Amino acid sequence: MAKELFENYITAVTSHVKFRFDRYDIGQELREHMEDLYEDLLSQDIDEEQAAQLTVDYMGDSEELGKELNEAHNPVLGYVWLWVRRMFILIFIFFGLPTVFMGGCSALMTGYDAAETFFMDLHEEDDVVYTVDVNQKVKIDDTVFSVKKLKYHEDGTLEIRYLSYQTPIMDGLFTRFSLYDCEINNGADYVKEVNFWTEDTYHVQGLYWDISAYLEDFPADSKWCNIIYENGERSFTMEIPLPQKEGEA
Repeated sequence: MAKELFENYITAVTSHVKFRFDRYDIGQELREHMEDLYEDLLSQDIDEEQAAQLTVDYMGDSEELGKELNEAHNPVLGYVWLWVRRMFILIFIFFGLPTVFMGGCSALMTGYDAAETFFMDLHEEDDVVYTVDVNQKVKIDDTVFSVKKLKYHEDGTLEIRYLSYQTPIMDGLFTRFSLYDCEINNGADYVKEVNFWTEDTYHVQGLYWDISAYLEDFPADSKWCNIIYENGERSFTMEIPLPQKEGEA
C-alpha cells in the first residue's frame, strides 16, 4: 500500500517538471525522503496505512512541490546543457575514430561511456572534497531533527544536509527544529554559532524541511564536526567523525 501511494505521489510531482531528463533523479530523491519518513513513523508504533498517509501529507501538495521543482530544474537551461553535453560527446567520438578503427566497436562504446560519465560528474558537484553519510537524529519535544550527510567543498565550506519534521502527536501545528541557535565546532579551534545570517538552501518544502546549511572556513584537517544544542533540559550533542588523510590518527 505504501509503495503504491508513494509512487503515485512521485508521479504527480514529477509530471510538473518539464525537463523530463531530471524526472528520474528527482523521483529517486523524493523516494528516499519518503522511505526515511515512513520508517521513522513505523518506529513510533504507527500502523503501516497511517504511516504511509502521514508520509505523503508531510511531503506537501504534489502540484505545489512539482511547480517549485520545475522552477529549480529550468527546462531551457536543462536542454542547453543536454545538447552541449551531446555535442562534446560527438566531438570526443569523432576525434577518437582512429582509435575505434584500431580497437573495434568496444573502443567506441568505451569512449562514449567515459565522456558521458565525465559530463554527468561535472553536472553534479565537482568541487566536493568528501561526503559523509551521517544518518543521526534526535527528537526535540515532538519534532525530529535528522542530519543526513555532510559535504566538504574545495573553498572550505562545510555543507550540513538535514531534515526536520513533526511527529503526528501534535499534527496540525507544523513546528520544526533547525540548526539556528546550535553551535558547530570541530573539537578544536573552530566554533560557529548558527543564526539567521548563515547561508542555507531549502530543497523541499512541505510539512517538513529538507535543508542544507553552509558553514564557511571550516578547517580542512578537522577530525570532528560537533553539533551542540543547549536550551535547559532540551539539549543534545551530535559527534560526527570526519575523513582523515592516510596516515593521520
